[in-house]
Amino acid sequence: MKTRTLLLFVLSVGFGVAAAIMANNWLNQQSRAAQARAEGDTTQVVVAAVDLVPGAPIEPIHVQLKDIDSRLVPPGALTNLEEVKNMVAKNNLYRGDVLRRERLAPVGEGSTLSVLLEPGMRAVTVRVNDVIGVAGFLLPGNRVDILFTEGSMTRTVLKNLKVLAVDQTQHTDENRPKLVRAVTLEVDPEQAERLVNASSNGRIQLALRNPNDAQDLQLDTVAAVASEPQSVSGSEPAPRVIRPRSSTVDLIKGTSQQQVPVKS
Repeated sequence: MKTRTLLLFVLSVGFGVAAAIMANNWLNQQSRAAQARAEGDTTQVVVAAVDLVPGAPIEPIHVQLKDIDSRLVPPGALTNLEEVKNMVAKNNLYRGDVLRRERLAPVGEGSTLSVLLEPGMRAVTVRVNDVIGVAGFLLPGNRVDILFTEGSMTRTVLKNLKVLAVDQTQHTDENRPKLVRAVTLEVDPEQAERLVNASSNGRIQLALRNPNDAQDLQLDTVAAVASEPQSVSGSEPAPRVIRPRSSTVDLIKGTSQQQVPVKS
C-alpha cells in the first residue's frame, strides 16, 4: 500500500512538473511574439488550420492567425480573418499554408468547377467507357493525351491535358480504379474546338501520362509541305512543252526485225 501511494505521489509530481514546463514554454513564446510585434519584426497572417481540397468552402474553424517573420510574408497574403469569409479554395491547401488571394475565389462566382479553371482556359466533358477511360484509373489532377482514330489511322491530336473531374467528382482521396461515364478536361479555346471535332468525327482514346514526363508537350502545327514545288511569288509558272510522240511499226523480214517510223 505504501509503495502504491509513493508511486502515485511521484507520478503526480512528474505530471505537475511537465505541466509547469509546458506552461512556461507557452508563456515564453507568447512573450517573444508580443515583443517581436512591438518591435515590428513579425506580421500576423491567416494560415490554414486544416488540410483543404480544391473547391472546399472555407469556414472559420479552417483558418487561424499566426505571427511570422515580416520578411517571409508572401505577396497577397491575407492578414484578417474577415477576408476569408464566403471564399473557396482554388488549390490544395495544407495545414500551416499562408492563405493568399490568388489561391481563393468567392463562393458566388459560378460553380465550384469554374473557380478551378486557370485564366483563359475552358472545361470540356467527353463521354468515356471502361476502355476510353483507361479502365477507371483516371483521377482528378491526372494528365492525359488524346488519340484520334479515323478509319485505319490513329494519331495524337492533343497532349498533356489536365483532368478536372471524373463524372461529378472534382477531388478524391481514393486511388482505387472506378469506372466512369464522363471525364472533364481543361483546355484552351483552340484545343476545345479540336477535341469536340475529334469526338464528333471519329473515335477518341485517352492515354494516361506520367506526371513527371518531360517529353515535348507541343504539337507540330506546321502544315505539311506539298510534294510539288511551288512557283516563286510574282513569276508565272513555266509552260509545259508537249512534244508529239512519233509512231513506229515493227517490220519483220525472215529472221530480221527493224522499227520503221510512220509519219502522221
